[in-house]
Amino acid sequence: MAGEQLSLFGFDKNHAATWSPRDLWLKLDSLNLDAFLEDRRLERKSARKIHFDILAEYLSMWSNTVDGGIVLVGVEDDGTVSGCANLSQDQLNNLEKFHLQKCPDAAPESRRIATPINGKPDFVVLMYVPYRGVLVETNKNEAFIRRGDTKHRMSPEERDDFRSTRHERSWEQRPGGMFNYPRDFDAAIIQEFCDNFREREGKDWSNEDVLVDRHLLLRDADGVIPLNCLVLFAAKDPRYQHAGCRLRVQRFEGTEEGSGQTFRPLRDYYVEGNIPAILQKAGVSIADLNYNVTWLSRDGKFVTTPEYPRHAWLEAIINALVHRSYSFSGSEITVKFFSDRLEIESPGGFVPPVNAENVYHHRASRNPHLMEALRYLGFVQMTREGTRRMRESMERYNLPAPTFSQETMHGVSVRVTLRNDHQTRKRSTDKDVATYCGVDLWKQLAEHEIQIVGYAFNNGTIQVAEAERLTGRRWSTSKKDLDKLVTKGLLTFEGPKYQRDPKAHYKIVDRGYVTEGMFD
Repeated sequence: MAGEQLSLFGFDKNHAATWSPRDLWLKLDSLNLDAFLEDRRLERKSARKIHFDILAEYLSMWSNTVDGGIVLVGVEDDGTVSGCANLSQDQLNNLEKFHLQKCPDAAPESRRIATPINGKPDFVVLMYVPYRGVLVETNKNEAFIRRGDTKHRMSPEERDDFRSTRHERSWEQRPGGMFNYPRDFDAAIIQEFCDNFREREGKDWSNEDVLVDRHLLLRDADGVIPLNCLVLFAAKDPRYQHAGCRLRVQRFEGTEEGSGQTFRPLRDYYVEGNIPAILQKAGVSIADLNYNVTWLSRDGKFVTTPEYPRHAWLEAIINALVHRSYSFSGSEITVKFFSDRLEIESPGGFVPPVNAENVYHHRASRNPHLMEALRYLGFVQMTREGTRRMRESMERYNLPAPTFSQETMHGVSVRVTLRNDHQTRKRSTDKDVATYCGVDLWKQLAEHEIQIVGYAFNNGTIQVAEAERLTGRRWSTSKKDLDKLVTKGLLTFEGPKYQRDPKAHYKIVDRGYVTEGMFD
């Protein structure tokens, strides 16, 4: 009989993970209660002692989480069904209406699922809490959201960002209270923006009228008030009020940044100013960190290019500056170069309906007025066009498409990752060096070996101490590196008369078959 009922309801435990919270609300019954553990969709709560303040936190959490969620009352943490028959009628009534006082903006629905316990009739209470699309707080002015399988209390900055992305209240449209217009703003940026607007739109307006029309200034009885989006766009020093308006740029030698004693970036600096200034400075300084690499193209020729195409990394930085959450005022955008990837991380999560899976096809903006202002200066196009351009430029370099993810380790943020094939793309010291080595041998060399051979090729000889300084490896390790290159036929050893003889050195081998014209 049970099998017939399972078939009737179409339930298959193998497909339980695919059910949405709404599916659970409609289909969950006594026959499949044991199939659902606590996860991102469902929370179990005992009915032995009901804590309505705690339940209110879960109502807030599910109301603020896309797809909502389920609270199942009458089931213990270990999955044991203990039931709700012990509750009085008043308690049951309170369970169905407590949200009116404890979490009034939530809109839960509830129903009872009959399930016998130890041969006696009993039931559990199933509560479905739908996503509301606006920030839902408890009566204690706290808000929660689901992060993986945990309940997360939102910080004031996270709540502010949530409201902004759901268009309850826009951060960029708030007054920039510490700034005076026009005294604190870059007149050249303002003029270029307004001239471009007038030319494109055919309007014969004053600069002030243009800024008011584009929602960058607010006019009132006392004059004009600069808004936050204008501060980011054209203030002389936006960090005077918004400390996070900058980029931190780092270059690391390996695949990890390390910590404590092992945190030793090769480069670590900040790029500051208003957003047009940041983009102009970053376009130059970050290009210098984007090493040239030599790689073998599909037609068997060496090609020398930057590690990552300019379109890809610059577009990722533009998107980060335009779409980040400035509600997290103390957090900055980070740009991190590793040997195998480049990561650009910006504060704030994806703006619904955009997510990591549909970022190439959907469009949404956290700061639409700022984005439009930058478009008049030629910095941005539509969001989805920018991400597609990033992908296409990576494909032209035979590199994988950029990946997008939402991270929650140190507060919510969006990370864009550009990857390179560092096993086959070697940093080029000289095109002739790669040609000298030959295709097959060159592809096998490690980065430090490329550096050593390049130095020896250009100077004729190299000593152990020079290799040590060049690669940053220890003397004994550098000696082994040089000896290994001897066995590969690239160097010869001019032996010492005694241990660590300063005259001892390694000499580049005359291989005699350097070929011209191998590079595009």
